[in-house]
Amino acid sequence: MIKKILLVGGTHGNESTGVFLINKWQRFPHLIQREGLQIDTLLANPAAIKANRRYIDKDLNRCFSNAVLKDESLQGVELERAHELVGQLGSKDNCRYDLIIDLHTSTANMKVNLVLTKHDDFHHQMMSYMQQRRDDVVVTSEAEMIPDHHFLCSLSPHNVIVEVGPVAQGTLHHQTIERTEQTTLYLLDFVEAYNQQQLSSESHQLEWFEYTGKVKYPVNADGQIIGCVHQSIQGKDFSLLRTGDPIFIMQDGSVITHQGEPTYISFVNEAAYYDQQIAFCTLQKKLKDL
Repeated sequence: MIKKILLVGGTHGNESTGVFLINKWQRFPHLIQREGLQIDTLLANPAAIKANRRYIDKDLNRCFSNAVLKDESLQGVELERAHELVGQLGSKDNCRYDLIIDLHTSTANMKVNLVLTKHDDFHHQMMSYMQQRRDDVVVTSEAEMIPDHHFLCSLSPHNVIVEVGPVAQGTLHHQTIERTEQTTLYLLDFVEAYNQQQLSSESHQLEWFEYTGKVKYPVNADGQIIGCVHQSIQGKDFSLLRTGDPIFIMQDGSVITHQGEPTYISFVNEAAYYDQQIAFCTLQKKLKDL
């Protein structure tokens, strides 16, 4: 039974959609009310929101693993805020919320990306429910690569990230706001139906993508990026990249092609990942009959 839900925005301070919606729902709480549910809201990183930056010192959404929280040598605005939030929300083994929904955006063409940190019947039912209601929903899993999860939402035993894109950082985009809000309301509808045992018993096939790796930009000896994402894969998130397909166009006009096995790709040319020089991520597709 899910009783308490937390809606979060501003975990990344320049992802303005979530901030806008949290402020909206704080003004008009009746829009998110559901029978039998306590639904609260939170702006996660006020300092980064004020600065319109992804983070001040460290990505807040990388601060909630047990390893990071226990490392007393780590300091900074986000580490301090992470400890504040653990005190406010509870730890991973004693969270005050049954479900955390964290709202994000991407500059990549991620559609309505729902991100899982774990696999169980509840989360699979929730993802299947969403895929049946929106044809732009794409489910990805971060469970395999990160056993000690660092996402804010992972504090709760049930959690999901809503990541909508493409949209520029620090901007408000009407369609992105509507897609994020509608998706969140569908998630609340699911919980209400789940609690009341009103979910359909019809069998469905759940599709999701598991992350397998990251591909970095080509750089020179000084660490400067010397190639950009090739136009043939720009905006093609969740498409299949085949052996020999172009991936980078270099400064000298030459083309680098994909030499590995065929793979799906996402976060193609994501602005937030330039600090790590990540050009895109690789994934494999999974299917499960429910």
